[in-house]
Amino acid sequence: MTLLEQYNKSSKDKATKILDGAIAKLQGMEATFATCFPHATLSSASAEFKKLNVESGSNEPVSKAVSMTIDEISAVSQDVRALEVFLNLHIPKMEDGNNFGVSVQLSMLKQLSEIQEAAGKAIDELSGYSNARAESLSKLNLPSVSSSVTKSTSSSTTDGKKEEKSSESKEEKKSSSDMTGPTFESRVAALIATDTQYYSKAQRAFQATMSTYMAVLDFMDKNKEKLEKPKGLADPTLVTKVCTRIPIPDAVIMDEA
Repeated sequence: MTLLEQYNKSSKDKATKILDGAIAKLQGMEATFATCFPHATLSSASAEFKKLNVESGSNEPVSKAVSMTIDEISAVSQDVRALEVFLNLHIPKMEDGNNFGVSVQLSMLKQLSEIQEAAGKAIDELSGYSNARAESLSKLNLPSVSSSVTKSTSSSTTDGKKEEKSSESKEEKKSSSDMTGPTFESRVAALIATDTQYYSKAQRAFQATMSTYMAVLDFMDKNKEKLEKPKGLADPTLVTKVCTRIPIPDAVIMDEA
């Protein structure tokens, strides 16, 4: 078996494994979605975010939703890449006629490429959550604690022997800020809006990824023979052999005579 044939077989095995595990994969994605996005509406999600302590510095539910969404998109993107390799290695030589199967392959490859592009953009977009939240959080001017460590070294001579002693002191300073008033409340509202926005972005990205992935798997499962062998039977003489076995009605023979 040549190296190319090994790649060909390997790509087919990977594609088959993906299709065989499609139902379990989608069920797992649905379960993850339900865990990450338990709120029926964005307003109810926002209401829950308001209950969080802004001084904690993080919104764990949104961070988890964004992180797991990125993981799911990345996993789907890897599967799509494997399907792309499979199709690319099964495109036959272009010939006159009987290219419908090839057109099906090329159409599928175009869709897979678009999914890859959309996945990359979604991951880039969601990766901006931490930075966006940090900017909103910095405007709250929350109380902070800073610490400093001072080290000093002294030397002395006793009985002709030089001795060095070191000491260390630690100092903590806590800043205070006004956490009341309309300005502070508006900034808190802006922070919650940022959390809600990225919660919504992650939710929509997850749903879109799941829907397109489901459509791709369904299409490939329904057309797997055409996608693997777009030209049909590899040996054209087999078509002739099959045709010669088809009985010709007597009425047709009489007409020809």
